[in-house]
Amino acid sequence: MEPEIAKAYADDEEQPYSDEQVAEEVDRYRRIVLSACSSLGNLQPVTKTARGGWFGGEGRPIHCVSGTNMEYVPKDDCLSSLKDIKRYIQMDEQGEGKWVLQWLGEWQVLERDIIPIFTLGVKRLLPDNQSQDATDEDREHILKIVIMCVELFVFLTWNMKTESPEVKMRFTQILQSYKRMFAKNEVIFGLLSIAVMHLRKGHNTEREAMLVKGVLYVFRNILAIPDPLISPTSKNMSGLEVHDKLLAILDTELAVDFFMTLLSSADDRRFKDLRPILVDIIYYMFYRVPVSALFDEHGAWFEQSDLKRGGRHPTFGGVYAVSTGEGTIMPVFNAREVLRPFANLFKKPDKIRLPKVEPECPVDYAWRSVDPDAIPILRRIAAVFIESCFNPFIIAMFEDLKTTTSIVNDTVPRLLYIAGYFIDVSLANSEIDLGCTCAVVQTQIFGQVMRFTSTYMELKEWTSLEPSMYCIQQILLALSKMRGTKLDSLSENVLSNLFYDGDALDLFVKLCRVYRPTKTRRQCLEQIARLADTFLNTLKAYAESKSGMYIKKKVKRSSKKANDASQPTGVSDESLAANGDMGEDETKEPSVPDSDGELEDSENNGGESSDDEKIDTEQLVERSFDFARFENAFAVNEVAKSFTNLLAPPSAMEYVYPMLYRIAITCKRPFLFFKKRTMDRLLLMFNDELNFPHRVEMLDLTCWIFRQYMVVMDVPDLCKYYKAEGLNNKLAVECVLAFLKNTSFGTSVEPVITRHVVNLLPNKDAHKNEDGDADMGQDVEDSTQLAAIPPVPVANDTLEDMDDDFDLDQYFNF
Repeated sequence: MEPEIAKAYADDEEQPYSDEQVAEEVDRYRRIVLSACSSLGNLQPVTKTARGGWFGGEGRPIHCVSGTNMEYVPKDDCLSSLKDIKRYIQMDEQGEGKWVLQWLGEWQVLERDIIPIFTLGVKRLLPDNQSQDATDEDREHILKIVIMCVELFVFLTWNMKTESPEVKMRFTQILQSYKRMFAKNEVIFGLLSIAVMHLRKGHNTEREAMLVKGVLYVFRNILAIPDPLISPTSKNMSGLEVHDKLLAILDTELAVDFFMTLLSSADDRRFKDLRPILVDIIYYMFYRVPVSALFDEHGAWFEQSDLKRGGRHPTFGGVYAVSTGEGTIMPVFNAREVLRPFANLFKKPDKIRLPKVEPECPVDYAWRSVDPDAIPILRRIAAVFIESCFNPFIIAMFEDLKTTTSIVNDTVPRLLYIAGYFIDVSLANSEIDLGCTCAVVQTQIFGQVMRFTSTYMELKEWTSLEPSMYCIQQILLALSKMRGTKLDSLSENVLSNLFYDGDALDLFVKLCRVYRPTKTRRQCLEQIARLADTFLNTLKAYAESKSGMYIKKKVKRSSKKANDASQPTGVSDESLAANGDMGEDETKEPSVPDSDGELEDSENNGGESSDDEKIDTEQLVERSFDFARFENAFAVNEVAKSFTNLLAPPSAMEYVYPMLYRIAITCKRPFLFFKKRTMDRLLLMFNDELNFPHRVEMLDLTCWIFRQYMVVMDVPDLCKYYKAEGLNNKLAVECVLAFLKNTSFGTSVEPVITRHVVNLLPNKDAHKNEDGDADMGQDVEDSTQLAAIPPVPVANDTLEDMDDDFDLDQYFNF
C-alpha cells in the first residue's frame, strides 16, 4: 500500500495528474487511513477480563459476552494500527493540506479510540492494577501501546502557528474539540500517572525519558489551544470556555503540584531538556490573564469597554434610524449615538496607520474573562510558584541562555514575560516577600535582560521587544520597592551599576525613538511609555538620594602621537581631561553633557603614526551626572511624535502625560508639537466624551500648548522659525480659541513663547532639515536666537548612531 500512498503524494512534473486523478488518489488514501482507524478496536459488552489483564495468550483480548456493560476493547493489531496512523501523519507533514489530521478530527478517532486505549493501558500498567499472571512481555506490549498513544496525542494537538491561514481556520474547531476531550479527570490522571511512574526511577532509558517529555508536550499543547473569543456580556456561552475547567481538573488531579515540583527542581541536570516545555506550561496556565484579575473584582478590566456602555434608551422610547449616506439605514438605540457623528467637531482623526503585516507575537496580550471559580486556583498557583519555584527556575533558565545561539524564538520572550509577570504579582500582593523574586534582579541576570532588549531593538524584533521591556519595567519597580528594606543593599548595588553605565542610559533613550506606525505595534509603544516613565522616576529618585552621581561612557578621541611638539612632554590627554579641558578632539559626545571635575580612564591612548597623522582611540570617560540635562535627550521630535500617537485614541495616559509634560514644560520645547498630525491628535483632548487618567491635567497641558501655538501662527516670522504647520479643521480651531478665552486652563505655567518678539537673528546653517525631523540618535540643535524669547535649553548629541553595538558586559559582569 505504501507505493500507492507515495504515488498519491508525489509531485511528478513530467506526468501531472488531472483533477479527477488527484481526487481518486486522495479518496483511495482516505480509505486506507480509515481502514487503519477501524482496526483499533470497538465497544463490546464486557463483564470481566480473563487473567485479570488486558491481554491473554499471545496478546489477544479475552472477554465474556454475558453482561450488558459496554467497554472499549482493542483489537489484535491495535499497536500496528497505531503505528500506521503515526506513519500516515508523518507522510502528511510533507504536504500542505494536513488532510490526514483533518480526517482524524472528522472521524473523532481521538475521542472514540485513542483516548480509551490510552486510559485502559495506563490502568494495566499501574502497580495496583497489575495482574499476578501478567508476564513481562504483556507489560512491555502495553507500554509500547501507551507510548504510541502519547506520540499521537502530541501530533494531534500540535499548534498550527506555522501553517497557512486556510489550514489554521480548518483546524481551529478541531483543536478546540480536542481540548474538551482532554479536560476530563481520567485522561489527566492517566497522563500524570505515566509520567510520575517513570520519573520516580533514579535513571530512565531514552525511551522512558521521551515518554515523560511527550506527556509534558501534551499538557503544553492542550493548554495552548485558545478558547473561542466570548464577549463578557454573553450568556449561556460558558460551555465553550474550557481553559478554566481544565485548570480546575489539573489542580484536582495534582498535575499542578507535579509541574511545581519540576519547576522547583529545574536546576537538576535530569530536567534540563524539560525546562523550555515548563516555560510554555506556566505561561499558558496564566494565558491572557491580567495581574489585576488575580486581586480585583472579576471583570474589572472590562469597565472601559464599549460593551458596557451599550444598550437601549433608558426610557425605552423607541429605536432611531440613521442613514449612513450610502443607502443603508442603521438602527440606533440611543439618542446620544444618533448625534455623535454630527456634534463632535474635534473627532476627526487621521487615517490610522497600522503595521503592514501583523507579526506573530510570542506573548498574547488579548486579556480574557476569567471564571471566578478559577481565580483562587490561579492565586494559589502564583503564590506557590513565586515562593518555591521562581528563583531556582529563573536562575537555571538564564544559565541555559548563556550558551544559546539564537534568542529569536518563543521561549526567550515568554521567559522574560513570565519573569516580569510574577514580579508584577509579587508587587501587587504585600504578603509575598520580595526576596522570592530577587534572582531576576541580580546584576548578572539583569545584564542578560538588558542585552536581550538591545539585541531585539537592533534586529527590529518588535514583538519580542515588548516582553523584554515589560520585564525591565517590573525589575525597576521591584528595585525601587526594595530600597529601605532588608534588600536595600541588593537594590543599591544593582541600581548604582545600572545608572553608572552610560550605554545602558542610552538604551532607554533609544527605545523611546524606535516607534514607527507602519512597522511597530501600538502595544509596543504603550510598553515603551510604561518603561520610560518607570525608568525616569527610578533614576530621578536615585539621583536625588545621592549628593553626586557619575557615569562611565565610551567615547572616541582623535589624538596626535605622544611626541607631538604642540604638547609638552609628560602631559597626556588624560591629564587634560582631568582638568576639565576636553579640547576639540572628541568626536563622539557621551550620554551626559560635559561638566566640571570629570575623570577619564584610558584604554588605548597610544600608537605609532606620522607627525601629521591623528589616531582614533576609544576611551572610558567618567563624568558627573545631571538629571535635569539628561531629560533633554527625550525632548526631541521622535519622542513627541511617538507619544502623541497614544492620544488617538487615548491609552496608557498615566504614562503618556508625564512624558508630554516633560517635553513641553520641563524642557521648554512646546514647539515640537507644532506639526499638523500632532496638533490634530491634541485636538482630541477637548472631546468631553473621552474619559482617561489625568484628563484634567492633560487638558491643562493641551491648552498651554495651544495658547503658544496660536501666538506662533499669528506671527509669520515665528511660524517660519518654529516650522509650525496649520490645521485644516478651521472650525475646530475657532472653537478652541473661544474655549481658551473663557477658561483658565493653560495659564498656571508661564509660557515659553510670547507675543513680545522684536527681532530674529537668522543663521545661515539653521533649519537644514526642511521637515524639522531630527535623525535617529541626534537632537535638533538650533543656533538661531530669539531676542525676547527665554533661552530654550538644547541637548547635545546624547546618542550614538542606532547601528552602534552595545557592550554591556563590561559594566554588568562583576
